[in-house]
Amino acid sequence: MKLNKNEHDEEEQAFLSDERSSEDVPIKPSENKAFGWRSMFNPRLLLELSMAATILVLIVLWPSTRGTIRKTPVPNFPKKIYTFLNNPKYLREEMFLNETLKLQTLHNWIELSSDSRGYISLPDHKSYDLPTPYTIAIDRHTDGPGFMITVFHQLHCLSYLAEHYGRGNLTEEVAHHSVHCFSYLRQGLMCNADTTLEGKTEQGPGQGSEHECVDYDAVLEWANKHSALKWRNGLMPEDSTL
Repeated sequence: MKLNKNEHDEEEQAFLSDERSSEDVPIKPSENKAFGWRSMFNPRLLLELSMAATILVLIVLWPSTRGTIRKTPVPNFPKKIYTFLNNPKYLREEMFLNETLKLQTLHNWIELSSDSRGYISLPDHKSYDLPTPYTIAIDRHTDGPGFMITVFHQLHCLSYLAEHYGRGNLTEEVAHHSVHCFSYLRQGLMCNADTTLEGKTEQGPGQGSEHECVDYDAVLEWANKHSALKWRNGLMPEDSTL
């Protein structure tokens, strides 16, 4: 059926947009500027910007708490590869045959501990998930809240056991302290659970193998930065131990 001209025009208009193209109606500068401001306050755009800002904050703050269950002031220290080797400066076979040599050798362990023998001062301890603090000497005139860093406690226990090993008759105090140290070290080993796979080396069982460890120098630096009263100085006897 042939359409007349009017009917043809009506049918064509049905498929045309009611809106004029941007080419037909130029946008005035003032209108274009207003459109730009409206686009900046688009809800979707604001949501995406908020999400991006949140992700950025999490990336910055996440490393300080990553890997911990509780909030702690202790940072995540870098890792370092250590090769396990016996160092005669800290332990040697003949030291257990000579009491003086043993004490002089164990004296070298003092440098392995922090300036305040493992204690740190933490005035803002309530900001973290920490137990009740000790009352420790902050300086020569002031006491305050403080905590012991586990690794230095472990070093003290190992030094104590080495010092009293082979002395024969133990006093009740030494026996009690020794049991505490053995128990403490056992639990510390199980807690940290070094899963390095050791193999055969020229140095013998357990020696010469590489372990991925916390950078101990970084730990010492942090501990000394928050140190309580310093206990070691030049007047310390050469047979003093941890």
